[in-house]
Amino acid sequence: MRLRVSLLVIIIVSFAAPSLAQKRNITEKDLFDFVWIGDPQISPDGARVAFVRVTVNEKKDNYNTAIWTVATATGETRQLTNGPRDSSPRWSPDGKFLAFVRAPEVSGRVEPPQLFMLAMTGGEPFQFTTLARGAGAPQWSPDGRMILFYNGATAEELAKGAKKDAPSPSPSTSPAPSPERESDVRVINRAVYRATAPGSSTSNTQTTSGSSRLRKRAMKKSPPNS
Repeated sequence: MRLRVSLLVIIIVSFAAPSLAQKRNITEKDLFDFVWIGDPQISPDGARVAFVRVTVNEKKDNYNTAIWTVATATGETRQLTNGPRDSSPRWSPDGKFLAFVRAPEVSGRVEPPQLFMLAMTGGEPFQFTTLARGAGAPQWSPDGRMILFYNGATAEELAKGAKKDAPSPSPSTSPAPSPERESDVRVINRAVYRATAPGSSTSNTQTTSGSSRLRKRAMKKSPPNS
Protein backbone atom coordinates (compact mmCIF):
# COMPACT_ATOMS: atom_id res chain seq x y z
CA MET A 1 0.00 0.00 0.00
CA ARG A 2 2.79 2.39 0.93
CA LEU A 3 4.55 1.54 -2.34
CA ARG A 4 1.45 2.47 -4.34
CA VAL A 5 1.10 5.77 -2.49
CA SER A 6 4.75 6.57 -3.09
CA LEU A 7 4.46 5.82 -6.80
CA LEU A 8 1.32 8.00 -7.03
CA VAL A 9 3.11 10.92 -5.35
CA ILE A 10 6.08 10.57 -7.71
CA ILE A 11 3.80 10.59 -10.78
CA ILE A 12 1.91 13.68 -9.60
CA VAL A 13 5.13 15.58 -8.85
CA SER A 14 6.65 14.62 -12.22
CA PHE A 15 3.66 16.04 -14.11
CA ALA A 16 3.28 19.13 -11.93
CA ALA A 17 6.95 20.13 -11.93
CA PRO A 18 7.07 21.47 -15.55
CA SER A 19 3.97 23.61 -15.06
CA LEU A 20 5.32 25.00 -11.81
CA ALA A 21 8.66 25.74 -13.44
CA GLN A 22 6.98 27.77 -16.20
CA LYS A 23 5.40 30.19 -13.73
CA ARG A 24 7.61 32.86 -12.21
CA ASN A 25 7.46 36.46 -11.15
CA ILE A 26 8.16 39.18 -13.68
CA THR A 27 11.61 40.76 -13.53
CA GLU A 28 13.11 44.00 -14.84
CA LYS A 29 14.78 42.06 -17.68
CA ASP A 30 11.36 41.10 -19.04
CA LEU A 31 10.76 44.74 -19.92
CA PHE A 32 13.31 44.41 -22.73
CA ASP A 33 10.93 42.02 -24.52
CA PHE A 34 7.83 44.17 -24.15
CA VAL A 35 6.14 45.69 -27.21
CA TRP A 36 4.03 48.83 -26.85
CA ILE A 37 1.70 50.56 -29.28
CA GLY A 38 0.55 54.16 -29.20
CA ASP A 39 -0.90 57.16 -31.05
CA PRO A 40 -3.55 55.22 -33.05
CA GLN A 41 -4.93 57.11 -36.06
CA ILE A 42 -7.98 55.82 -37.95
CA SER A 43 -7.87 56.25 -41.74
CA PRO A 44 -10.59 58.42 -43.32
CA ASP A 45 -12.38 55.35 -44.73
CA GLY A 46 -12.11 53.48 -41.43
CA ALA A 47 -10.43 50.48 -43.05
CA ARG A 48 -7.05 50.87 -41.33
CA VAL A 49 -5.50 52.22 -38.16
CA ALA A 50 -1.97 53.63 -38.21
CA PHE A 51 -0.07 53.40 -34.94
CA VAL A 52 3.43 53.64 -33.45
CA ARG A 53 5.06 50.36 -32.45
CA VAL A 54 7.60 50.77 -29.65
CA THR A 55 10.33 48.26 -28.74
CA VAL A 56 13.59 48.35 -26.78
CA ASN A 57 16.68 48.72 -28.99
CA GLU A 58 19.50 46.18 -29.21
CA LYS A 59 21.73 48.12 -26.81
CA LYS A 60 18.84 48.18 -24.32
CA ASP A 61 19.44 51.86 -23.62
CA ASN A 62 16.65 53.44 -25.67
CA TYR A 63 13.51 52.71 -27.70
CA ASN A 64 12.92 52.02 -31.38
CA THR A 65 9.71 53.36 -32.91
CA ALA A 66 8.18 52.57 -36.30
CA ILE A 67 4.85 53.17 -38.04
CA TRP A 68 2.55 50.18 -38.54
CA THR A 69 -1.05 49.72 -39.68
CA VAL A 70 -3.73 47.20 -38.77
CA ALA A 71 -6.80 46.35 -40.85
CA THR A 72 -9.98 46.94 -38.88
CA ALA A 73 -11.81 44.08 -40.62
CA THR A 74 -9.21 41.30 -40.38
CA GLY A 75 -6.71 42.47 -37.77
CA GLU A 76 -3.85 42.00 -40.23
CA THR A 77 -0.84 44.16 -39.37
CA ARG A 78 1.68 45.71 -41.76
CA GLN A 79 4.89 47.61 -41.13
CA LEU A 80 5.06 50.89 -43.05
CA THR A 81 8.38 52.39 -41.91
CA ASN A 82 11.63 50.91 -40.66
CA GLY A 83 12.19 53.50 -37.93
CA PRO A 84 13.99 53.56 -35.65
CA ARG A 85 12.73 57.03 -34.65
CA ASP A 86 9.36 57.46 -36.39
CA SER A 87 6.26 58.85 -34.68
CA SER A 88 3.09 60.94 -35.06
CA PRO A 89 1.42 59.29 -38.09
CA ARG A 90 -1.29 61.49 -39.62
CA TRP A 91 -3.57 60.54 -42.53
CA SER A 92 -4.28 62.93 -45.37
CA PRO A 93 -8.00 63.74 -45.73
CA ASP A 94 -8.26 61.45 -48.79
CA GLY A 95 -6.30 58.65 -47.11
CA LYS A 96 -3.71 58.47 -49.90
CA PHE A 97 -0.79 59.81 -47.88
CA LEU A 98 0.58 59.46 -44.38
CA ALA A 99 2.63 62.26 -42.85
CA PHE A 100 4.84 61.42 -39.89
CA VAL A 101 7.79 62.67 -37.86
CA ARG A 102 11.24 61.10 -38.16
CA ALA A 103 14.52 61.96 -36.46
CA PRO A 104 17.03 61.05 -39.21
CA GLU A 105 20.58 59.94 -38.50
CA VAL A 106 23.39 61.58 -40.48
CA SER A 107 27.00 60.38 -40.11
CA GLY A 108 26.13 58.57 -36.90
CA ARG A 109 24.47 61.63 -35.36
CA VAL A 110 20.75 61.94 -34.69
CA GLU A 111 19.40 65.12 -36.29
CA PRO A 112 16.35 67.13 -35.14
CA PRO A 113 13.06 65.48 -36.16
CA GLN A 114 11.59 66.52 -39.51
CA LEU A 115 8.38 65.84 -41.40
CA PHE A 116 8.23 62.93 -43.84
CA MET A 117 5.57 61.75 -46.28
CA LEU A 118 4.62 58.24 -47.35
CA ALA A 119 2.32 57.42 -50.27
CA MET A 120 -0.07 54.56 -49.58
CA THR A 121 0.39 53.34 -53.15
CA GLY A 122 3.97 52.33 -52.31
CA GLY A 123 7.50 53.66 -52.40
CA GLU A 124 9.90 55.06 -49.83
CA PRO A 125 8.98 57.97 -47.56
CA PHE A 126 10.47 61.34 -48.47
CA GLN A 127 11.45 64.28 -46.29
CA PHE A 128 9.84 67.67 -46.95
CA THR A 129 11.09 69.87 -44.08
CA THR A 130 14.66 70.84 -43.19
CA LEU A 131 14.18 73.36 -40.41
CA ALA A 132 16.39 74.36 -37.52
CA ARG A 133 15.24 72.63 -34.32
CA GLY A 134 13.09 70.31 -36.40
CA ALA A 135 9.33 69.98 -36.79
CA GLY A 136 6.59 68.07 -35.00
CA ALA A 137 2.88 67.59 -34.31
CA PRO A 138 1.72 67.69 -37.96
CA GLN A 139 -1.95 68.36 -38.71
CA TRP A 140 -3.53 68.34 -42.20
CA SER A 141 -5.80 71.09 -43.41
CA PRO A 142 -9.32 69.88 -44.32
CA ASP A 143 -8.61 70.22 -48.06
CA GLY A 144 -5.29 68.35 -47.78
CA ARG A 145 -3.28 71.15 -49.41
CA MET A 146 -1.40 72.33 -46.31
CA ILE A 147 0.06 70.89 -43.10
CA LEU A 148 0.24 72.73 -39.80
CA PHE A 149 3.19 71.75 -37.59
CA TYR A 150 5.22 72.90 -34.61
CA ASN A 151 8.71 74.42 -34.71
CA GLY A 152 10.65 76.14 -31.93
CA ALA A 153 13.32 77.94 -33.97
CA THR A 154 13.83 81.68 -33.73
CA ALA A 155 13.58 84.03 -36.71
CA GLU A 156 17.39 84.31 -36.76
CA GLU A 157 17.80 80.53 -36.86
CA LEU A 158 15.29 80.24 -39.70
CA ALA A 159 17.04 82.98 -41.68
CA LYS A 160 20.39 81.26 -41.17
CA GLY A 161 18.95 77.95 -42.32
CA ALA A 162 17.44 79.58 -45.42
CA LYS A 163 20.84 80.99 -46.41
CA LYS A 164 22.44 77.60 -45.86
CA ASP A 165 19.91 75.86 -48.10
CA ALA A 166 20.08 78.51 -50.82
CA PRO A 167 21.59 77.30 -54.14
CA SER A 168 25.15 78.37 -54.95
CA PRO A 169 25.58 81.06 -57.63
CA SER A 170 26.06 79.92 -61.22
CA PRO A 171 29.67 79.95 -62.53
CA SER A 172 28.50 81.65 -65.72
CA THR A 173 30.03 85.07 -66.42
CA SER A 174 26.62 86.59 -67.12
CA PRO A 175 24.04 84.68 -65.11
CA ALA A 176 20.43 85.29 -65.93
CA PRO A 177 18.52 86.94 -63.09
CA SER A 178 16.17 84.51 -61.39
CA PRO A 179 12.65 85.66 -60.60
CA GLU A 180 11.89 86.32 -56.96
CA ARG A 181 9.98 83.51 -55.30
CA GLU A 182 7.65 84.10 -52.40
CA SER A 183 8.24 81.73 -49.50
CA ASP A 184 5.47 79.22 -48.83
CA VAL A 185 6.20 79.17 -45.08
CA ARG A 186 3.76 81.21 -43.01
CA VAL A 187 4.77 82.14 -39.46
CA ILE A 188 1.88 82.43 -36.99
CA ASN A 189 2.81 84.17 -33.74
CA ARG A 190 -0.71 84.90 -32.48
CA ALA A 191 -3.47 82.36 -31.91
CA VAL A 192 -7.07 83.59 -31.93
CA TYR A 193 -9.66 81.40 -30.24
CA ARG A 194 -13.38 81.87 -30.86
CA ALA A 195 -16.09 79.99 -29.02
CA THR A 196 -19.84 80.45 -29.41
CA ALA A 197 -22.22 78.98 -26.87
CA PRO A 198 -25.92 78.50 -27.65
CA GLY A 199 -27.94 81.50 -26.55
CA SER A 200 -24.91 83.67 -25.85
CA SER A 201 -22.83 86.13 -27.81
CA THR A 202 -19.53 85.19 -29.40
CA SER A 203 -16.49 85.64 -27.14
CA ASN A 204 -12.98 86.17 -28.53
CA THR A 205 -9.72 85.48 -26.73
CA GLN A 206 -6.32 86.31 -28.21
CA THR A 207 -3.00 84.90 -26.98
CA THR A 208 0.49 85.58 -28.25
CA SER A 209 3.02 82.75 -28.25
CA GLY A 210 6.58 83.03 -26.94
CA SER A 211 9.68 81.73 -28.68
CA SER A 212 7.80 78.82 -30.25
CA ARG A 213 5.73 79.40 -33.35
CA LEU A 214 3.30 77.45 -35.44
CA ARG A 215 4.23 77.25 -39.05
CA LYS A 216 2.07 76.35 -41.97
CA ARG A 217 3.71 74.97 -45.08
CA ALA A 218 2.13 74.38 -48.46
CA MET A 219 3.18 71.11 -50.02
CA LYS A 220 2.74 69.01 -53.11
CA LYS A 221 0.76 65.84 -52.71
CA SER A 222 3.05 63.62 -54.73
CA PRO A 223 6.71 62.69 -54.13
CA PRO A 224 9.37 64.29 -56.35
CA ASN A 225 10.38 62.47 -59.51
CA SER A 226 13.39 60.23 -58.98
